[in-house]
Amino acid sequence: MSVDNKALTDKQIQDAYIFIDGIFSKSTEFDHGLFSEWLSLKTILDDEGKEVEVAKANLYLFNGNQVDFYEAADSIDGDQEFIASKLLNVFQINSSSRIAIIDNLFVNSEKATAKTKIKLLDEQILPYLYDRGFDYAAFLNASICYKGSRLEQETTDNAFENEIPMIREIGESEKWGEGVNLVDLEEYES
Repeated sequence: MSVDNKALTDKQIQDAYIFIDGIFSKSTEFDHGLFSEWLSLKTILDDEGKEVEVAKANLYLFNGNQVDFYEAADSIDGDQEFIASKLLNVFQINSSSRIAIIDNLFVNSEKATAKTKIKLLDEQILPYLYDRGFDYAAFLNASICYKGSRLEQETTDNAFENEIPMIREIGESEKWGEGVNLVDLEEYES
């Protein structure tokens, strides 16, 4: 019996053994210090041994010792520039840090909830970044919960407040999706 990943339930995803596969590319604009990476979170759910892609995450990986973090983020798009500006000016992180920006976390199931997305972030993506030696992980609220439903936003907020040690900031004139989240991976150590 084959499994259609669009029909996966929260329970199936949360109980699955997840492994990570990735494809990365070096920036064409910078010689060093900036990569983009697509992570594919997969599992095997049936007796056929067929891999099922549970989720994808798009990451931008910066080595501040090799590239100007703000300039590199600005070269990607407005969202990355916005995050870089907040990290440097509001959170005041060291610009020579190793920083990963999670641009998008997409769960390939129509039944997955915000809780599952957060579990994948907490148990798969953040430990992966920690193991790779990054100092910080950052993302917009909209990168995790982009549907905009009030229930998903509340679930996301509650999980972020109670489950993942992070600093959060939403400016008074900004929408919920523009809230920036920063995880100090040294403090995280899942």
